[in-house]
Amino acid sequence: MNDAESRRTPPPETGRPVHRIRKQRAEKIYNGTVYTGTVHQHRTAPEPSPGEQAARLLRSGETFLREGLHARARESLGQCLSLCALDPAQTADARFLLALATLDGRRPSLCSGRETTSVLEILTPLQPYHLSARFLAALVSEDRTHAWRGSSGVPEGLRLLVRQVDREHARLICRHVPAPECRTWRALHDHAAGGEPW
Repeated sequence: MNDAESRRTPPPETGRPVHRIRKQRAEKIYNGTVYTGTVHQHRTAPEPSPGEQAARLLRSGETFLREGLHARARESLGQCLSLCALDPAQTADARFLLALATLDGRRPSLCSGRETTSVLEILTPLQPYHLSARFLAALVSEDRTHAWRGSSGVPEGLRLLVRQVDREHARLICRHVPAPECRTWRALHDHAAGGEPW
C-alpha cells in the first residue's frame, strides 16, 4: 500500500510474520466498503430561466413549421407564449408563426370559420407594428371571402407596401398558405423571389 507503513515482527508462538498497519486514509465509506482515491462530484446545470425556455420553444416551433409539422409547431409555440409576457410586441414572432401553424398548411378558404377567426384573433394585436402579420391577415381575409375573384391586378399601394415585408416571412406565408389566386399571395410571392410584384 502506498501510504501504509508495515513492520514485521515474529510472534513468539508461531514464528510467522505479522503485518501491523500504522496509518491508512479512507476518503469514502459506503455500505461498509472502504473506497480510497479521488471522489468526483457531478454538478447539474442550473434550470433554464423562463426566457431561455421560451426562446428554445420558439426555435423548435419554427423548425417544426419549416418541416411542415404544424401540430408540433402549434404545441411548441403555444408553450412558448405561455412562458412569455402578454405584451404582443414581445411575442410577435411566436404569434406570427402560431397563426401560420394554425392554418395547418391549407389555404384559408379550405379552413373552417372557427380556424380563420382564430388566426385573425392571433394576428390582430400584431398588425400595428408587424407588417408580415398584416399581410398574412390580409391574405386570410382575401381568400376566405374569395375577394380575389373581383380583380386580378395587384393594387399600387399593396405593391409598394410589400417591399417592406421581411423576405423570409414572405416565403413562409407563400409556402404555408397556398392561395396563388389571391393578389396578396402573388405580391408576397414575387417579393420573396426578389422580383417586382405584379
